[in-house]
Order: sequence, then C-alpha cells, then structure tokens
Amino acid sequence: MMTSLMLAIAAVSAGLWTGAITFHSFIVAPLVFKNLETDQARVFLRALFPRFFKFGLGCGIVLVLALVMTGSGLGWSAVLLGLLGTAVVMTGLEAYSLWLIPSINAARDAGDAGAKRFKFLHGLSVLLTLAILLLGLGVLITLGAYGGASYI
Repeated sequence: MMTSLMLAIAAVSAGLWTGAITFHSFIVAPLVFKNLETDQARVFLRALFPRFFKFGLGCGIVLVLALVMTGSGLGWSAVLLGLLGTAVVMTGLEAYSLWLIPSINAARDAGDAGAKRFKFLHGLSVLLTLAILLLGLGVLITLGAYGGASYI
C-alpha cells in the first residue's frame, strides 16, 4: 500500500515538473516576448525564473524521496534503480540551472561585453531544461508502463 502511494507521489511530482516546463516553454515565454516590452519582459522573467527552477528542484527532491521510499519497501529492481538514477540526474541539472541564474543575469547586464557569455549561458540553460523535460517524460512513461508497485 505504502509503495503504491510513493509511486503515485513520484508520478505526480514528475508530471507537475514536466507540465511546468511545457507550460513555461510553450505558453508563458512566447506570451512574454510577444506582449511585453524588453524592459518589462526582463523584470518579469527575473522574478519568474528563480521560482520556476525552485519549483522544479522541489519536484525533483520529492521524486527522489518517493523513489527511495519505494525501493526501501519493495527492494531495488533494475527499473527502480534506473528511475532513481534518472531522478537524481534531473534534480542535479535543475539545481545547476538555478545556480546559473545570477551568471546569466550578470552577462545580460553587461550589455555588448557580455552578449557572447549570455548567449552561451542562456543556451546551456535551455538545453538543461530540455534534457530535464525529456528525462521526466521517460520517468512518466516508465512509471505508466509498469503500472504499479507489483511490477517495478
């Protein structure tokens, strides 16, 4: 019973995380750049991004803890170890993305002198977020394919 609950918590956490990334990427970001002036967009995004990455980090921590509790209850199958490893990588990437924010902002604030650095750091942040999204979808598919504690 407890392991089924932990797997459900893991699925909800991964679902919220991937949903937030999808919503931000395909709804929020395009609307911001379409409807706000550059200075307004900058103020909004600087307020949004730390919260966005902290939310993802929280989801990652919950995901990892739920999988650890599942493994402690069921034993560690190859599938469960793979899920846990993936969740740890995702959470680490999210923590690194959060850590990058001050450097990205500083590069943007440096104007032309920081343009190359900003482009690199921003691109890295986008790639990390894409990797987290793809890994998260893999976690969700795996959890869905196994359908419950008795199969993992």
